[in-house]
Amino acid sequence: MAQVSRRGGFSDRNGIKNINMEIQLKDFDKRTRIQLQNMISNLYGEVYSYDLNMYNDDIQEYLRFVLSEIYSEPINVKETYRDSAVIDLIRKTILEADYDDVLTLIEGIVQYWSAYLKEIGHGGIHYDSFYEGITSTSIFEKVNQVLKKEFVGYRFVNEIIVPISDENEIDAISEALDTKYKPVYDHLSKANGLLADRDNPDYENSIKESISAIEAICEIITGTKGREATLGKMLKKIEERGIEIHSGLKSAFNILYGYTSDASGIRHAGDLGGKSSTFEEAKFMLVSCSAFINYLTALSANYKGGQI
Repeated sequence: MAQVSRRGGFSDRNGIKNINMEIQLKDFDKRTRIQLQNMISNLYGEVYSYDLNMYNDDIQEYLRFVLSEIYSEPINVKETYRDSAVIDLIRKTILEADYDDVLTLIEGIVQYWSAYLKEIGHGGIHYDSFYEGITSTSIFEKVNQVLKKEFVGYRFVNEIIVPISDENEIDAISEALDTKYKPVYDHLSKANGLLADRDNPDYENSIKESISAIEAICEIITGTKGREATLGKMLKKIEERGIEIHSGLKSAFNILYGYTSDASGIRHAGDLGGKSSTFEEAKFMLVSCSAFINYLTALSANYKGGQI
């Protein structure tokens, strides 16, 4: 007999039968796996507007993608694949496989569907045929809502899954990535990607890219180039323009910049920012630099001289 398990329901809300509320990082409980499976099943219907005939060309392309790109199985373009077999394979993976395989599967499928939705003209928005209309929630945001509800310590940020469990951290990075300045976006996107690569993470260069994003926004604000484009000098120039930076924040980032620039830092490979850098350090730098970029952007926007 199926057991009742509703997060936020009467039993959970009144502490009678508590449902897990610990952040899940390296293992997912049974309830979470079922909810992730249900999420993929529901999205499958929504993405294809519930036109789920397996002979549909778009469905066949999706099935081939899953088999060839996610499971590395040989495919035959002349063969018609049975959707039930692939759906069962996905279900089995989500319900039984290691957590990293589950995330790899979900990431690949959702990225594929996002590209498909853009290709057919829905852009970055998601068509929800059940409610017969376009919603403002992207497919990545819809997945993040489920991950948040189930206390999964990962989210889609910039269309890739990253191991960041704090909502404030996610908001800071997402806001910074939503910049109109390409150099800033490029550095932060690289830092995020290097941190999120579960097979070959590069924490050293992730830290470098995070710091470079700070340099980029300062260069844009001050118009500084070349030898004068050091963080300390640029922060001083920003203040000379009448943009007052909190002394504690300025001091903290000058110190961090020093750690990643001196003989024991990123440019000479040592401790923080060096070969032995950890995930925690790289994550801290990405979040901190993103927050500081948001701070500088907001300050300059309110500057009497106008926006940068």
